Amino acid sequence: MVRTLTEVCLPYATRGKSFEKSIKAARELGFRRPVGDNAPLDDWASEIDLISNDGNWRIRIEEGTHEQGDTSVYAASCTMSSRHASARELTDLGRRAFGDPERWSFSPDNPRRWERRTPRPDERRLSVEVAEPADQRPTMTITGYYF
Repeated sequence: MVRTLTEVCLPYATRGKSFEKSIKAARELGFRRPVGDNAPLDDWASEIDLISNDGNWRIRIEEGTHEQGDTSVYAASCTMSSRHASARELTDLGRRAFGDPERWSFSPDNPRRWERRTPRPDERRLSVEVAEPADQRPTMTITGYYF
């Protein structure tokens, strides 16, 4: 799963890879569209769900504009989840990947969220969060915000 994080999710959220190139990278790692979802992607598609060939991992790649206060923010995000990975395991992965205090900050109040240190946080931000929604699989979401 580390390769999915480093080759698909992080490059997409930081805009190092486009939507299409992120899908291609995921396919090269053994991801495909879910069974029954075989309609061609719209030229202007802004979200896609992919599942690993063994059916254990899911990723959702999406982009769009979000309102924050009176400002519109472009966001690119990649969400990973697994039927076998707990929130604790995803948090451990996050700690290993984002635990460098020179590059990432985190709040002791929320040990499941990391923010990338950047010289211009008013222009762009990168955040990672592990969530445990009720009645759903735990997720790790990497989101790039561009103001």
